[in-house]
Amino acid sequence: MFFDSVTNGPEDVMYQVKAACDSDNDPSKIDLGVGTYRNEDGDYHELDVLKEIATVQTISGTGAIHIGAMFLARSATDVLPHVYVGTPTWGNYQPLLRLAGLEMRTYNHYLSQTGRVDFASVLSAIRTTPRGSTFILQGCCHNPTAADFSREQWDIVVAEMESHGHLPFFDIAYQGLGEGVDEDVYGVRLCADKGMEMVVCQSFAKNFGLYGERCGALHVVCTSDDVAARVKDQLRCLIRWEFSSSPAYGARLVNLVLSDARAEEQCLLPLSKTQCQELQNKFRIYAVPNGRITMSGLSQGNIDYAARAIDAVVRSGLEAREPTG
Repeated sequence: MFFDSVTNGPEDVMYQVKAACDSDNDPSKIDLGVGTYRNEDGDYHELDVLKEIATVQTISGTGAIHIGAMFLARSATDVLPHVYVGTPTWGNYQPLLRLAGLEMRTYNHYLSQTGRVDFASVLSAIRTTPRGSTFILQGCCHNPTAADFSREQWDIVVAEMESHGHLPFFDIAYQGLGEGVDEDVYGVRLCADKGMEMVVCQSFAKNFGLYGERCGALHVVCTSDDVAARVKDQLRCLIRWEFSSSPAYGARLVNLVLSDARAEEQCLLPLSKTQCQELQNKFRIYAVPNGRITMSGLSQGNIDYAARAIDAVVRSGLEAREPTG
């Protein structure tokens, strides 16, 4: 498999001190090693995750892709040294991969005549590339074409990836801004359901508005707990050597929102699918059918109009009149 031969990273004195302290159950212990902010009880927050997944915080999605590429090039010796990317695509992939020592190979993703995915080209690439190749796949809101796979296409893509022994490398930069939080990671969850190894890069810049906080995450899904532990140790080394640790503020904001059902509900309006369609047809206000809205679409110049339109739809249903002013 892709990551089974990954070994632990080189020893780090600071990490050894932290590990020794973490394993010491004596209540009188005092940790004066790693320079990490803790509360009065001496605790710092770490998320509980599945052991088969090696997860690290990164400097937004770009940092996740960079660390992921560096890991594939330096530590995952069973991974081929090239990565396939559908074009046109985000301009930063090539320099990021080149910096890591990986070759970017391309295939056509987009049909300009139809504005849709060139699915025949995608399948041809998956079926004809060397077994064990890595494919960067954007989960939703494809940059720059906006041409995403349908669910039916995702079913086929994932089945073909599994059949040909390829490694999915997901770039999730816009989760929740396409069809919905769950819908936008359909491909990722499909791979997870099949027990496939994969790399998943997440950015919280757009969906949480944390552009300046550089908050992201890198997940490497492995075949076992032991493999995941070794992979995480390699990721720890890469992060330690490059920027020591990721900034905490943005991650804490994300954690607060995801841990608070009330905060999550503030991103949803109590609108039916029919009411959302009415907003679009009559008032030229576009929202996804589940009532999720992005606050960044509102401004001082349009917020009053939007509020009156939503009020009209809620009060009058399909007979809503267009607001004036």
